[in-house]
Amino acid sequence: MSSVLAAILLLAALAGMWWFQKGDLGEYRRFKALNDGHSRRMRFRLWLARSALAFLLPVLVGLALLGRINALAMMPGEFGGVASVLPPIFDSGEALQGMLVGGAIGGLFAGAVLARVRGRKPLGDVSALLPRERRELKYGAALSVMAGVTEEAFFRLYLPLLVALVTGQAWIGFAVSLLLFGAMHRYQGWAGILATTALGAVMTGLYLMTGSLWVVMLVHALVDLNGLVVTPLMGGMPRRNPPL
Repeated sequence: MSSVLAAILLLAALAGMWWFQKGDLGEYRRFKALNDGHSRRMRFRLWLARSALAFLLPVLVGLALLGRINALAMMPGEFGGVASVLPPIFDSGEALQGMLVGGAIGGLFAGAVLARVRGRKPLGDVSALLPRERRELKYGAALSVMAGVTEEAFFRLYLPLLVALVTGQAWIGFAVSLLLFGAMHRYQGWAGILATTALGAVMTGLYLMTGSLWVVMLVHALVDLNGLVVTPLMGGMPRRNPPL
């Protein structure tokens, strides 16, 4: 019965992802053409709402229906075989956990400094997403946190779990999720697809080695905060907002 329910939930999850992605290339082209701040902020709000509906809501409802809501705090046993291939990180105590998080934060800020000094451009077609005024910084932060929470819950936990319940093979679930995660960023072009697929592979490995979903959520959010908030601030964003 659980496999049948998992199959139904899997189809629903894929349908939600299709709805989120429907017309994304044309929508992103129109977004890049926007010049007024109000229209851009309205688009940011729409993306936040759609992310919650397409990714977070299915995770919470689906896990509740499966009786697996505890998977948000504890890695499912179905992932044990894949996780055993990688060395665990948190077996040596909380000190290493703190070092990992602290190192991630420090490394991301250091990366922002180096990117500013070297004048590097972000990988992929993401320049339109960068805040253009102070009012947009809060939306950059909100999008970063939303992506970290919803995408990791969906692509690192929920989707692999559903595929594992249907096929009996967790590795298939992680492989499918990784491919879909990269494809979801097709609006960024091939460079963006490759970069996000690589990031997804790192997040998958980190999740399996730590067994902690919140760690990968945090790291993902920090990566996005670096690109959408920290780097623009260090790049000389105007101190004041333009007139409304």
